[in-house]
Amino acid sequence: MKQTIGLIGKPNSGKSTLFNVLTGLNQKTGNYAGVTVESKSGKFGDKKIVDLPGLHSLRITSPEEKIAKKNILEFSESQTPLIFVSNGMQLADHLILFSEVADLQTPMALVINFKDEMAKNQISVQQRELENSMGCPVLLVNSRSGEGIDELRSVIEKNQFKVPHAICRSLYDEIDDEGIKNSYVSKVERSIDENWDQNQTEYLKRQKTVSSIVHSTVNNHSESNYLTKTKKWDKILLHPILGLFIFLAVMLLIFQAVFTFAAYPMDLIDAFFGKASEIAASTISISWLSDLITNGIIPGIGGVLIFIPQIAILFFLLSVLEHTGYLSRISFISDGFLRKFGLSGKSIIPLMSSWACAIPAIMGARVIDDPRERMAVIMASPLMTCSARLPVYTILIAVMFPNPSGGFITIQGIALLCLYLIGVIATLAVAWFITKRTAIEGNELWTLELPVYRMPNWRNVLTTVYMKTKSFVVEAGKIIFLISILLWVLASFSPKSDAYVQEQYDAYQTQESAVDLDRESFDLEYSYIGYMGKFIEPVIRPLGYDWKIGIALITSFAAREVFVGTLSTIYSIGSEEESSIIERLRGEINHRTGKPAFTMAVSVSLLLFYVFAMQCMSTVAIVRKETGTWKYALYQFLFMLVLAYVFAFVAYQVLS
Repeated sequence: MKQTIGLIGKPNSGKSTLFNVLTGLNQKTGNYAGVTVESKSGKFGDKKIVDLPGLHSLRITSPEEKIAKKNILEFSESQTPLIFVSNGMQLADHLILFSEVADLQTPMALVINFKDEMAKNQISVQQRELENSMGCPVLLVNSRSGEGIDELRSVIEKNQFKVPHAICRSLYDEIDDEGIKNSYVSKVERSIDENWDQNQTEYLKRQKTVSSIVHSTVNNHSESNYLTKTKKWDKILLHPILGLFIFLAVMLLIFQAVFTFAAYPMDLIDAFFGKASEIAASTISISWLSDLITNGIIPGIGGVLIFIPQIAILFFLLSVLEHTGYLSRISFISDGFLRKFGLSGKSIIPLMSSWACAIPAIMGARVIDDPRERMAVIMASPLMTCSARLPVYTILIAVMFPNPSGGFITIQGIALLCLYLIGVIATLAVAWFITKRTAIEGNELWTLELPVYRMPNWRNVLTTVYMKTKSFVVEAGKIIFLISILLWVLASFSPKSDAYVQEQYDAYQTQESAVDLDRESFDLEYSYIGYMGKFIEPVIRPLGYDWKIGIALITSFAAREVFVGTLSTIYSIGSEEESSIIERLRGEINHRTGKPAFTMAVSVSLLLFYVFAMQCMSTVAIVRKETGTWKYALYQFLFMLVLAYVFAFVAYQVLS
């Protein structure tokens, strides 16, 4: 059985970078049973290294810290060695956590990271003296360049871990180390909310002891020059007014980059799968198999992979912000406003990233410590206007306002802005309701560490992008792929015979009121999904929709952007060019009422339906994955569906 080694430390210690250096890409990511926090493990020779979530203290219990604390206690019981990674630029702060873990009397090695930055800022460590104070090996490394890694590898290979001294003996009545361990284990198993004053006193004593050790073993010749630089930048970036404008500009650049930079690779992916469909159609002689591959499997795979550029770019930019230290500042700036809705500054990044796609937003909610707030973000973020809604919005707005005027600012632009604002308001309202009414236990304590500014570690950034993008493709891809095939089956087969459908088509062609409709589009009415459209027509008729729009609603529950392609097929449009769709929709007649099918009332009703409805099965799959149960995913789906129906109904009844 392989020996296991735990990798622990505070956030911003460079722990993940060190893990990547030691294991390369020989890693495995998985969920802890019953929770939503991911674990990472990797191979180092014949040993297994487990990268535990970052934590601030063994006495604070956020979702990730609960996992880290649970594993540390188990490692202590089994005497599994630990590598404690600390930030050399904030050593005194990080060693307070080290002193807590040391009290558990587990074999350890202390790694002081960012050796290069320490040298640059004239910070030196008397390594042997610090080892004597700590009672375990102390190593100076630079995880970005690999300096000092060979010494750490040697410690791991030779198993040179040692049980550290119980640094803060004055906190205990017992003298022996075993007594200290037993006493502290009982403490960390209790919540931080219990005996708050006692916990605060304990922290101050630890801080005093650790500060004394650092003062005697660390020389800072630059008089905290690095902190001075950070404070100067914070005066600008955290300024009440200027900082807000800088923040908005950064967010604008990020989301503009997501749309702009992703457009070209997304077009290439789309073109590639379009060409693949053409090749499949021309080379596969079996009709049904050709249709399955051309209109089912290939579009299903493409529907997953086409999101990769957006997700990868977003994760890349957010990782850069995190590594530079600015991500924490964004949380600080937005905290005051979000508090009014039961959220904190940690929610701002997941919520704003929903404008690109709700999937990375929901995955990004892992950074939120408070379980209630995290659930609020997961449940509310799909109401933000994602990029998948844009094709629907732009087409329906163009149908309503065919000839906008007014210069640069037009009624079309104002309408689109209003739809975005409706999404924001709905998101905040739902988040407020969940944080105020839900039975999920909250954690009012929010700790925010503002790290020093530094250049990002590009290797670690790219590794993060790779792992998270891979997680999306594997997890969400399976769901949307299967649904795409299911939709093809429902649209390609009919409960009626071909002879019956041909007879109905011939009869339709003889009608004076018949529009020019090809056989393929006519077949859709008699397919299983066509019957589904007719079946739900009584339900959607109060919204102003006919069965054809009903089919588009059904298919777009797999993904919102399917709405455009479905309309193209239903209305016998040869291409999906916006102009042709818009022209046909304007002239489409509802044969039941004899009126235009897409009136102002119908268009507004549809827009509001798409604002609120959960029409993205991959998002449903991610919600299930992140919450660990189908219950919340189904609640969210049904709630948003009811909300969409109510707003669409009111809009149509008022405007018609």
